[in-house]
Amino acid sequence: MSNFSGINPLDLPSVPLIEKDSLPQLAAIYFVISENGKILYIGRSINLASRWKDHHRYSELKELRSVRIAWLDCDDESLLPQIEEAMIKHFLPYLNRTSLSQSKPKTKFKRSKTNVRKPYADKLIQVVKQARGRNSLLTFSKSLGVSSATVQMWEAGDRLPDVRNLAKIADRAGYSIDELAIYLGLMSPSKPSELTLILRHINNMPLSEVAIIAQAAAARFVAAAEYLENQAKAN
Repeated sequence: MSNFSGINPLDLPSVPLIEKDSLPQLAAIYFVISENGKILYIGRSINLASRWKDHHRYSELKELRSVRIAWLDCDDESLLPQIEEAMIKHFLPYLNRTSLSQSKPKTKFKRSKTNVRKPYADKLIQVVKQARGRNSLLTFSKSLGVSSATVQMWEAGDRLPDVRNLAKIADRAGYSIDELAIYLGLMSPSKPSELTLILRHINNMPLSEVAIIAQAAAARFVAAAEYLENQAKAN
């Protein structure tokens, strides 16, 4: 199957991207096709439906209008890699030549003004990655109850976690929610009280000096007790 001039992906069965859950469970070569009939991406899968439940390109492709997924059945699964390679060489789809980390073409993948990168985005990206640690994208996303595509968007700075997920991320990264907000610059650190400052100072003092303070405090307590006793007798 080295000559694909007779295969037209536009004539193959297809569904809109938004209806990907209706894809059949079969081994196939699939084609992602744009509104104007251009082939954007080609891939293979032994189970087409399962592959598109959590496809790594989904968040990228859903930004486009009227994208469709077409497929070519393949009865012999062992031929999938060979057919996929030949199809890619024949049709030269754009996205097969780019990685997710590469910039998107300005004409088709330009971010909207409402998606402008926030000042704290870079710090938040690092916190999300710190929270995920060595967990796989799928394992981490399941632990939060979100899709792996959502986590990908967090780590790319394309979307912000909601408050509930932000609290979970903070906990996994070793922050309280207030500490994380302060780190991101979303909340100003509160000024510690005078008592807090005194206690911090005492914690760092030599024990000999702490003993002197304890004696002075004990004397003050005795004086306070005597004062209260005298006030009670006077009344």
